[in-house]
Amino acid sequence: MRDALRLYVVDDHAIVRAGIRLLLEEQDGFHVVGEADSAERALEQAPELAPDVVLLDLSLPGMNGIDAARELRALLPDTRFVALSMYEDPAYVQGFLEAGGSGYVPKSSVEMQLVDAILAVARGEYYAPARLLAEVAREMATGDPYKNVKLTGREHEVVRQIAHGATYREIAAELGISEKTVATYRERASEKLGVRTRAELVRWAIEHGLVH
Repeated sequence: MRDALRLYVVDDHAIVRAGIRLLLEEQDGFHVVGEADSAERALEQAPELAPDVVLLDLSLPGMNGIDAARELRALLPDTRFVALSMYEDPAYVQGFLEAGGSGYVPKSSVEMQLVDAILAVARGEYYAPARLLAEVAREMATGDPYKNVKLTGREHEVVRQIAHGATYREIAAELGISEKTVATYRERASEKLGVRTRAELVRWAIEHGLVH
C-alpha cells in the first residue's frame, strides 16, 4: 500500500480551506499536512512540511498564486502544484503552467475535479479542464503576442478591471489590497505592455480579449 499523499492548502478564506480539507480527508490515501491563508505564510511553512502537492488559490492577498507557485517551486522542486481559481481563463492556465504548476481546477468544479487533479499531478501528469487546455493550445498556435507578455495574475486582474471602468478604490476593495498597490500593479503592467495612458491600456485589453 502506497504512503498517503501529503497535501498543503493555501487559500485566504478559512471556510474554503475547511471545505477543501473535509473533501480531501474523506478520501483514502490523502493527508492534509498544513494550510496557510497567504503565499507569504506558505513560503515560511511549506518547505518544512515538504508536501507532495500544494493546492494554491490564485487570488491571494499580497503575493498572488502564480507568483507563489514560482517561488515555492524553487524551494520545493519535487512538489507538484494545483491552482484553485475562480477564473476560467486560458491566460491564467498558461501563466500558472509557466510558473511551474501542474494542475488547474476552477473553483466551480472543485468537488468534481480536485481529487482527479491531485492524483494526476502526483503521477507526473498535467491536469486542467479539456476546454481550457484546448484554448491554451489554440492561443499558442496562433502566435498571438499576448502569450509572450508575462503579466502576473494580479497584474492581469488589475488591467482587466481598469478596462471595465473600475476605479483604484473599487479594485482595491475587490482584491483586498491598498490603492497604492493597485497603482503599482498598473504601472508594472503598463511597462511590460509598452503602453502609457489609461486609454492605451484599455485598447490593449479590448484587442486581447480581456473586455468583450
